[in-house]
Amino acid sequence: MRKLLQSLFVLLFVSFAAFAQQRTITGTVTSKGDGLPIPGVNVKIKGTNKGAVTSSAGKYILEVSGNNVSLEFSYLGYITQSISLGNANTVNIALSEDSKSLTDVVVVGYGTQSKRNVTSARVGVTAEEIKEQPVPSVAQALQGRMAGVQISSGSGRPGAPISINIRGRSSITAGNNPLYVVDGVILPSNSGTTPSSAGAGISALANINPEDILTVDVLKDAASAAIYGSRGSNGVVIITTKGGNKSGKSTINVSAYTGAQSLTKTRDLLNASEYRTMYNEARVNAGLSALFTQAQIDNPTANVNWLDEILNHDSRTNNIQLSIASGAGEKTQFYTSLNYFDQDGALSFGGFKRYALRTNVTHDINSFIKIGSNIALSRSYRQESPVDNSIYSPFPRALVARPDQPIYNANGTFAANDYNNPVHMFQSVNYVNLSNIFNSTFAEFKILPELKFRSAVGIDYTYLDQRTYNPITSLSGQGSNGSASSGYVQTENYLATQTLSYNKNLFDNRLNVDGTAVYEFQWNNQSNNRVDGSNFPSDATPYVTSAAQITGGTASLTYFKIESMLARLNLAWEGKYLLGGSIRRDGSSKIPTKGRYGYFPSVSGGWIISEEDFLKNNAVVSFLKLRASYGSTGNQEGIGNFTSRRLIGGGFNYNDTPGFALSTIGSPDLKWETTNQFDLGLEIGLLNNRIEINADYFKKKTKDLLLNRPIPSTTGFTTILENIGSLEGHGFDFQISSKNLVDEFKWNTSLNISTYKNKVTALYNDQPIDGSFATRTAVGQPLGAFFLIKSLGVDKNTGDMLYEDINNSGTITGDDRQFLGNPLPKFYGGITNNFSYKGFDLNVFFQYSYGNDIYNLGAEGTGGWASLGGVVSASAPATNILRDVYENRWTPTNTDSKYPRAVGGTRGTYNTQRSSRFLEDGSYLRLKNITLGYNLPKSITTKLHLSNVRVYATGYNVLTFTKYTGFDPEVSSDFTVGNTGVDQGSIPQFKSYTFGINIGL
Repeated sequence: MRKLLQSLFVLLFVSFAAFAQQRTITGTVTSKGDGLPIPGVNVKIKGTNKGAVTSSAGKYILEVSGNNVSLEFSYLGYITQSISLGNANTVNIALSEDSKSLTDVVVVGYGTQSKRNVTSARVGVTAEEIKEQPVPSVAQALQGRMAGVQISSGSGRPGAPISINIRGRSSITAGNNPLYVVDGVILPSNSGTTPSSAGAGISALANINPEDILTVDVLKDAASAAIYGSRGSNGVVIITTKGGNKSGKSTINVSAYTGAQSLTKTRDLLNASEYRTMYNEARVNAGLSALFTQAQIDNPTANVNWLDEILNHDSRTNNIQLSIASGAGEKTQFYTSLNYFDQDGALSFGGFKRYALRTNVTHDINSFIKIGSNIALSRSYRQESPVDNSIYSPFPRALVARPDQPIYNANGTFAANDYNNPVHMFQSVNYVNLSNIFNSTFAEFKILPELKFRSAVGIDYTYLDQRTYNPITSLSGQGSNGSASSGYVQTENYLATQTLSYNKNLFDNRLNVDGTAVYEFQWNNQSNNRVDGSNFPSDATPYVTSAAQITGGTASLTYFKIESMLARLNLAWEGKYLLGGSIRRDGSSKIPTKGRYGYFPSVSGGWIISEEDFLKNNAVVSFLKLRASYGSTGNQEGIGNFTSRRLIGGGFNYNDTPGFALSTIGSPDLKWETTNQFDLGLEIGLLNNRIEINADYFKKKTKDLLLNRPIPSTTGFTTILENIGSLEGHGFDFQISSKNLVDEFKWNTSLNISTYKNKVTALYNDQPIDGSFATRTAVGQPLGAFFLIKSLGVDKNTGDMLYEDINNSGTITGDDRQFLGNPLPKFYGGITNNFSYKGFDLNVFFQYSYGNDIYNLGAEGTGGWASLGGVVSASAPATNILRDVYENRWTPTNTDSKYPRAVGGTRGTYNTQRSSRFLEDGSYLRLKNITLGYNLPKSITTKLHLSNVRVYATGYNVLTFTKYTGFDPEVSSDFTVGNTGVDQGSIPQFKSYTFGINIGL
């Protein structure tokens, strides 16, 4: 009995002692990066299964026993930490982000996602990577910086449209530019349309101030772009603009730069005496007598360098920006900027000017409701020649104009030559002005900590007005005693997006569920009006109101609507097994009723191998992810708003009697093009992510290509638009970045390289489609392959060209054409090196392209434009040629020549016919950007009451290494598939040097 009582006493004592040591531990878990609380952190008593999870405010409560206890804090994307309690009852901890987890949040469309968990192919750049470049458009600043994204300029005109191809081309006629989304608003592709055919349109991005941009994210594969459904086939470019400071600190920044610019290359043409000598030789070789005497050769009436005359020798770029980023307390943040940009043209007439104002505001009404609005206003002015990117524009004509004819007559009027006076051509004007109002407004409701609803509306309004005038004495206006046009295009784009998002960790944080549901409606209206006039009393009144005759005009109103629904689900199990899927349902007013709605699904998966036990905490491999995706996207840009319908229109008048007639034949089975794409990707981080590698292989197939099928003309039409073709393509994207040196002297490198090949697999009856000049699209061949007569060089005996007669007919005709080149490069990309030491920094960026061909149309010299080929007409005055052509032409004493003899007539035409003689290697390596900057020390800026001061100098398009003999290997004739790689004489890009300063207050 005594022993029993002793045992009970001991048991009661131990129990009391244990109860006495039982205590409650509380605390808050925050992020060391931004100080914000982290919900869902797993707080566990080390060595046990007992624990708790932090609340939405980052707080936890946990019962423990004794002092010899340690707590373990773990959360996906953060470094797990353990803390010994001791006697403490309150334990607050700040977790550090795990660099191995790649926890950067990236924009993926209709939301964001941890970069670590992304299972699709995307690439992005930040404002830091594209700053301080003297270009009006962000697209130009992105050239060569992203794997799988090829960007080219159609012209060096300031404000000119830019071509962006993501993983090559997926269409023949429906367009290949990507979908642009700015702050959640889908931009229409028709906002830069001009009312007149004079000049060219304006880039959709030209009115966005590059300095307002925070990030640019590009969705490349179908799994990422399928969420945009019928408009995602060409990829998606998502632009996010800057916001306020979450820290609550207000900052004021002033930045400005100014610089001079010039052409990247000039040409050496014949002077007047050399020209007349060449002209005589060409006439004699054609069996005619010489025209100029030796005295006339030695003393020409004029000696004009037309190219030099039309160049702007004081071309400049100026930019100034004022921005305020404020955090007016914890609940309100705003960003405001005012920008002025002014860029002269390379030629004596032309330029681009833009005024831009932006205000972005967000406000937390309470912990459950958040609202925001982004407002941007801009007005741009562009002046240019009425015709650009054409052999009839002033720039190529300056290369062919006769140097022995003066600019002015003795009485001061303009002298004209047979190809017009290039200086006088600038009296013809083309003014294009664009006003833009942009707004994106949202309200976000936190229904539950893991469930949010966001309602957003967007407006993108553009008003483009254009005025042209051709003077009375100009080649274009002399036949009508002056001609003019005036008009506008107004585009209204409305977008309403309702988004429900769910994000929650389940099963003790082992499973992360991220779901999104979207309903979206877009409505686009466009109206245009233009009036044309002729017969003017004087060039002093170049407006249509002064015309004696109104010769024509147009007016129209059109619209389209798109209704969409989207569901997306992403799952992550234990932070290493990833699965994603989405499906979008689009309904478009462009499509006939019976097939109006289409479905665009995608699926993707990923495996973070570096989280497996056999590779975790590896000293070399910091991160390793394998991912794969497959999905479907569409393209409806090639379908007019009412192309599918049979329409009756007015204007079909007879004998002053008004009438109606069928204006559109309709296409009742019309639908969008569909692209199915597979992607296999690998992401690698080495040496604690000092080296990061992204590699992707993709293959895509496009079906239901939009093509015009011939029909009997008895229908009143000659073609009908139908879905009747297909093509396929594949390629590799590779990007590597490295932190080579990380001490006081820092050196980072980024390299990207991409390949792409395609071929046409089906056309209507396998009939090829010829481009305007030198290309053909045919089954089994790449899009827009060069289809030419093959040149075999110069005949040493006669001095004329030799060509391959493939059908052995004995004569060279169009039947001797064959596929000889490809406008697509074998690979392209860019390489960037950043160096910094103390306050100095140096950025060096090269862009390159290899293996593409260019047809140098300017060197062809056919018909009436015999610019560089050495042809001289026997019946009309000759045009000028390059000195290289003149000095290396065939002569009886120079039979081993580079160029044929100077000859007019039929032999001259024969020598300069469309052939591989003018097909050149378009490969190049270009020093695109080099910037040297210096940040003043804090000891100086503090005394000046400034937060920072930075000065820098930038060279843009500084050096180009290429074998191409034209002006610019980057410039193509236009962006249509049939003319890709054809240099038609557009204005080349600038080379510029700028000096700038950034001041932070």
